Amino acid sequence: MLRALWVLMLAGALAGCGDKPADKGGEPVEKVGAEKAAGEKGADETAAAPAEKKAPAVKLDFPGTADGAKALLAKFVAEGADTAALTAALRPTAADYAAVFVGEAAKQAESAYGPAWEAGQLVVRPKPGQSEVLLFEATTDQIKAGDEAAKDFPGGYAQVTDKLQPGVTVYRFKFVEPGKDIGMAFDGLVHVNGRWTIFPKPWRALR
Repeated sequence: MLRALWVLMLAGALAGCGDKPADKGGEPVEKVGAEKAAGEKGADETAAAPAEKKAPAVKLDFPGTADGAKALLAKFVAEGADTAALTAALRPTAADYAAVFVGEAAKQAESAYGPAWEAGQLVVRPKPGQSEVLLFEATTDQIKAGDEAAKDFPGGYAQVTDKLQPGVTVYRFKFVEPGKDIGMAFDGLVHVNGRWTIFPKPWRALR
């Protein structure tokens, strides 16, 4: 019963949430328009293809930088994007959990996120009309210190700073309609072990 409730809560976490009117956020790293997606180098053309039972795994070979994050997220707002397949490509491995969380917290997080991943309930997806992305970044050290760079991150991160590896850059992002700064908000996007992964609302996984 408790495990089923957790899976539902986590699915809702990664499914994103609409910003409250008071959540204006800070200055984003940059807006990413959907029109840029087709021109990004390394773009995987299979992302927009119809879903198949045994579709080839999507590869998100983008640099582990803010520009790489922008290019990756542009895939999600591209017309016809297969957001389920794109999200599945962000599923962490055991090594990725160990690179983000300290000690036993890595196993705890993997155990908590696992059922929702297995059930296919974790999908990063914009709402219709949300063709732009707002991106924010902070390191785990900045989050722990309450630095200005971390002001746009959910307060829940303060609950787990001792369980996060130092020096990891975390990205928060929003899918928004052009000219707006309120939309579907997500967090926990990181680049570790040479690949992009996502760990949404980690304080829930580490309760």
